[in-house]
Formats: sequence, C-alpha cells, structure tokens
Amino acid sequence: MDTVSCTFNCGEDESVAHLFFACTYSSYVWRKVLSFCDIFRSLLPWLDEIQWMVDHSRGKALPQKLRKLPFGATTYHIWLERNRRCFQNTFLPHEAIIRKIQVDVAAKVSTIAQEGHGEREHNLCINWGINTC
Repeated sequence: MDTVSCTFNCGEDESVAHLFFACTYSSYVWRKVLSFCDIFRSLLPWLDEIQWMVDHSRGKALPQKLRKLPFGATTYHIWLERNRRCFQNTFLPHEAIIRKIQVDVAAKVSTIAQEGHGEREHNLCINWGINTC
C-alpha cells in the first residue's frame, strides 16, 4: 500500500486521524478554535476528539452550539485547505483558515443567538466576534 505524505508538509504520512488533529498545521488551528470556545486542553486522537465533542456538546444552549458549530467548520476548512493545496497548488496560512472558521461560526450564531445570555455566553460571543449576544 502506498503512503501519501501529509499535504501540510509536516513530514508525516497523511491519514484522516493525522490530517485533522495530529498534523502540526491542523493542531495549531484546532488549539486556536478551542481557545475561542474557552477550552484549554491537549488535543486528543481523532476518535477520542469526536467522542469528547459528543459528550460535551449535548443540548441546545449557546455554549453547546459554540462547540458543535466550530467542530464542523474547522473540519470543513481543514479539508478545504488540504484540497486547495492538492488540486490548486495554493496555500493559506493558519490565521487565514482560523479567520474563515471564525466568520462562518459568527455568521451562523448571529442568526440563532438570543438576548439574555449570562456572562459566560457573552464572553464566548466576544471570543468569536459575535456582537448580537
């Protein structure tokens, strides 16, 4: 079986588990996104990270939404960047990907955010650049 080098040029072989959480490029993006969610912990392996997100994102309150939405947006944008590099030979820096994630999450949350949240929710909105919370 042939192995493919990671598109983000970290020197490792590419796999789903590596691409989304173990690669230095994607792990930097994830750490920044998690910090917007006020989550400060080490990244877990792919399947453990998914389980953590399932366990900690139950419910419809704003903090849970602000875990689910970034998880999907980050996965999506890392995949887009991987494909951009593979098929278009163009590259975006970490901060551009993080900004795209932040814009996507803020746009979605601003359409569903309601007034009357507490300080924690307000701080999460500030982290994401959302002015409607």
